[in-house]
Amino acid sequence: MTHDKLLEDIWLGNVQPARGADAMKLSRQLRALVPVHHINLTARHHVDRVAVMLDDAEMLPALPLGDVLAEELSLDVPYGSLVVLREAGSSGDVSHDAGLLVGEILLMILRSGLFPMQRETDALYAMARSYDRLAEASGFRHVGLTAREFRTGLAASLGAYWSGARSARAETSGLFDRPDFLRRPELLQYLRALDASFSVEGPDAMPARLMLFTGGAQPFEVWLQKVGQVVSPAIGVKPKDTLPKMGNIIRE
Repeated sequence: MTHDKLLEDIWLGNVQPARGADAMKLSRQLRALVPVHHINLTARHHVDRVAVMLDDAEMLPALPLGDVLAEELSLDVPYGSLVVLREAGSSGDVSHDAGLLVGEILLMILRSGLFPMQRETDALYAMARSYDRLAEASGFRHVGLTAREFRTGLAASLGAYWSGARSARAETSGLFDRPDFLRRPELLQYLRALDASFSVEGPDAMPARLMLFTGGAQPFEVWLQKVGQVVSPAIGVKPKDTLPKMGNIIRE
């Protein structure tokens, strides 16, 4: 979804706060998976199942999304929030959508420039594999996360990126349509062929708890700094001292 389409949909009333059991379940899962403030919305048009962006994304010059949501929908939008949009009326599995969203958030991290370009594949695989392993943890099961569905959603999101498809629905290689994709040797071979700098030796090379953070919900940039501090050493690079402005990173 582009900025102009989103702004138009908000003005037309096509974007609304998400309500109901599925919305509550998705929020619980996201809070457990990504400890960042988030706003959960539904969209009637222009969303391919789910989308995520930041509250400071500029809809128009000097008009951030958070201000638009506060003005048009009377929402309290904490600084540094993720804005989650789910297709209105979707009957898809919530855990699958959580996997899609986590994949998109990991891609937002890459687009932020947090990691050197030549190590981005290592970083993305390491973060994704950590989530893949954490999905089995009892704490995530307690918030209703179904590991198989979560992993399938994560596979679809990352598969669209690694294969170059414009969306998860357009990915046709077959490599990313199964929940164990991150553990298969075929994926490692694929990533080595895709990126000569990829150096992760195997699916268990990174600690399972790499992406497990404590401390409750926080601004995205605070969490991003923590991600850099733990993931960078794990892939053999020095963490960055300063972070770029995130504003206009959006899933198109």
